[in-house]
Amino acid sequence: MTRNTEKIKTGIKALAHKPYEIISGTVVSGSVDTSEYTMSVQPTDTSQPIESVMLSTITGSSNGVMLIPKDNSNVIIGTIDGQGTWALLKANELEKAIVTIGNVQYEMDDTQVNIKNGSVVLNLGTTVFKMNTGGESLFGILNDLLNGLALLQVDTVVAGSPVTSSVPNNVTTFVNLQTRLGNLLSA
Repeated sequence: MTRNTEKIKTGIKALAHKPYEIISGTVVSGSVDTSEYTMSVQPTDTSQPIESVMLSTITGSSNGVMLIPKDNSNVIIGTIDGQGTWALLKANELEKAIVTIGNVQYEMDDTQVNIKNGSVVLNLGTTVFKMNTGGESLFGILNDLLNGLALLQVDTVVAGSPVTSSVPNNVTTFVNLQTRLGNLLSA
């Protein structure tokens, strides 16, 4: 017997003693549950759908990487303990990806990226971006600043009498900046 033949026989024996399975299928429409980190898959062989297929790489926790395939997309799922706990191994189309470690969550789909750390949020959309904390937003602070500058009045003394100026001569500059701010940031 050659060394390769012996390796093949050893491999086949190892496969026979390990209760794992890998199958292909299609994500059952509407079955993805991001709160439970599961989905249902209709196997290619048209047997009964497999329920509670894990989406997260870490079991029993919201931490980890969660890949969320699109409804009706083709997937490969596997189990390492025989018929029991199935997990997503591969998908041909993703709806969303979520990475969570403690209080930090990174969520991405085809229109935006959200990064959250507690109550601080950074949102990068297709047209604007947003930064918020629990009580403030960058848009709100900059908008208030431009409003204040557009309404700025300065008290001066002319011939010994106090005189309040009118709004700045360049008030349209501040109004234009507010419009441009709205094109860049969101409240």
